Amino acid sequence: MTDVLSQRRANCKNCHKCVRYCPVKSIRFVDGQAKIIMEECIMCGNCVGACPQYAKTIRTDLTEVIGAIGEGRRVVASVDPSFISEFHVAGIDMMAGYLKQLGFSEVREMAEGAYMVKTEYERLLAQKYKDVLITSCCPTVVKYIQKHHPLVLPYLAPTISPMLASARKIRAEFPDAYIVYISPCISRKDEGQQYAGFVDCVITYAELRKWFTQRHIEVQTSEVKKTDGRLSRLFARTGGVIASMSIEKTGYQYVAVDGLENCFSAVQEIERGGLRNCFVEMYACEGGCINGPVCRAFSESLLKSKMRVDIYARPDKTQERDFDFPCDYPMHQEYCNEQVPVQEPPEEAIREILAQMGKTLPKHELNCGGCGYPSCREKAKAVYNGKADVTMCLPFLLEKEESFSDNVFNISPNAILVLDDKLGIQRMNMPACHMFNINNPARMIGSNISELMDPTEFKTVLESGNDIIDKKLYLEKYGKYTELSVVLDSEHHLIFGIFKDITEDHNRRENYKERRAKTIDITDKVIEKQMRIVQEIASLLGETTAETKVALTKIKSTVLSEEE
Repeated sequence: MTDVLSQRRANCKNCHKCVRYCPVKSIRFVDGQAKIIMEECIMCGNCVGACPQYAKTIRTDLTEVIGAIGEGRRVVASVDPSFISEFHVAGIDMMAGYLKQLGFSEVREMAEGAYMVKTEYERLLAQKYKDVLITSCCPTVVKYIQKHHPLVLPYLAPTISPMLASARKIRAEFPDAYIVYISPCISRKDEGQQYAGFVDCVITYAELRKWFTQRHIEVQTSEVKKTDGRLSRLFARTGGVIASMSIEKTGYQYVAVDGLENCFSAVQEIERGGLRNCFVEMYACEGGCINGPVCRAFSESLLKSKMRVDIYARPDKTQERDFDFPCDYPMHQEYCNEQVPVQEPPEEAIREILAQMGKTLPKHELNCGGCGYPSCREKAKAVYNGKADVTMCLPFLLEKEESFSDNVFNISPNAILVLDDKLGIQRMNMPACHMFNINNPARMIGSNISELMDPTEFKTVLESGNDIIDKKLYLEKYGKYTELSVVLDSEHHLIFGIFKDITEDHNRRENYKERRAKTIDITDKVIEKQMRIVQEIASLLGETTAETKVALTKIKSTVLSEEE
C-alpha cells in the first residue's frame, strides 16, 4: 500500500512553507523539491493544509471501500464521535441512514470503543500503574512520543486506541465484516495500516463528502436529537476523555492538553520529570477531533461544534449515562521505540555551514524564520544532515542578489541612471556622475531627469511601453556623444537609462572623414594638373587623353571608396 501522504513534484515552488508548518521538521529538500521523511513524520497533516500549491496529497481509499461493497461483502462503518459536529445530523441513526444509502450493512459509533478505552484507563489508574499516565487515543501524539521522545514511552497508556477497540468489538460481532473507520484525521489511516487485523480501511470526512456528492446524497441539517446521552461521545473534543471518566478519590491530577505545541511542551516536561501523579489527556489538534485536518465545521464555528458534541453526549446533566456492556475484549498494546537517530554535527561543521550562508558573526544569526527552522543553527544542522540546503536562507539569497546587482551597477563602464515612474532619479553610478559632471550624487536622488538632460526618450518609453535600444544621442550640454538604451521595468515601476559614451569614437570618425576629404581634394588637384600636362604631352605625341583620364579617375574612386 502507498504512503498516506505523498508529494506532487511539479507543484512544489520552493516556498518552504511546509517546513515552517511541520512541527518536527520531517521534510527534506532534494533538487528544489520537498520530500516527506516518513520515518520522522507524525501524520499531523499540517503540511497538507499549509501548501499553497496543494503539492501534498492524502491517499484516497474510496475505491477499496466501494469495491468491497460491490463484491457483496458485509461492510460495517465505525464512525468517529466528531461526526455529530461535522455533518450536523440529529444523531447516529440519521447518519446511519445516509451511510446505508452508500451500501454499508451496519453502522456503529466509535464511542463504544472510547467507552472500552476509558474503562481501561480507570483500571490502570486504580492499580497505580504509573505516577504519570498519558492517553494513547491520539495516533499523532503516540507517533510523536515513539519517534521523537521514546524516553516517555513508559508513561504512555499501554492500551489500544478507541478506533481499534471499536473494530475489535465489531469483529467479535461480525467475524467476516469489512470494517471501515470514518475519520476526521489522516493519522488514523496510518494507524489502521500499521495495526493490521483491526480495521480494513480508513476514509476521511473529505472522502465521505466526495462520495455523497458522487451519489447525489444531500445531508440535511438538523438539530441534535436529545435522546439518551453517552459520556464516551465526549471523546470528540478536548477534555472529553477526562469528562467521561470516574476521577473521584484516585489520587491523580487530571489535565487536558490540546494543540501540537502544548502537547510537545507537556511531553518534554514529563521527560524532565516535572510531573507527578498526573493523568494527561493529549490531542494533537486544538479542540480535539472536532478540529481534525479534514474537518470543516470547527473552523466555521468552534462554539457550535463543541455544543453539538456536549448536547449529544449528555443532554441532561442531572442524569449522565454512558454505554453499558462488558469490556472483556483484549485492550493491551505496547508501543515501541521508532526513533530515527539524527547525527549531531560538530561545532566546526556548523560554523562552516553558517559561513556558507554569509553568517560569520552572531549578529548575522538574527533568524527570520523564512527557511522554516527556529534558528540559523538549527537550519545549519538540517543542512549537515541532508534535510536542507544553504540556498533556503532568504537573507542569504537577497544579500547575494543585491551584492551581484551592486557589483554589476558599480563596475559597469557605462553610465547608468535608475528612475521611478515619475522620472525621479533613484540611483546613479560613478560613470554617470562623470558623464553629467556630478560631484555629489546623493544630492541628485529624487531630482527629475530633466535637471540633467532632455527627458524625451524616457517619456516616450514610459508612455509607449516600448524600450529604446542603442539610440545615438548627443548631450550638447556636456559635449558627449552617446548610445542610449532605455528599459522599462513595469513590475517595479522603474526605468533604466544606460549611456554608452562614444565621444572618442565619434571624434575619431570625424577626424578620419576630415582627412579623407583633404585627400580627395588633393587628388582632384593632382588629376587636374596631370590632365593639363597629359594633354600637352598627348598633343605633342599625338595621343588621346582618354586612357590617362580613366587611369587617374580610378585612383580618385579608390580613395573615395576607402572605409574607416
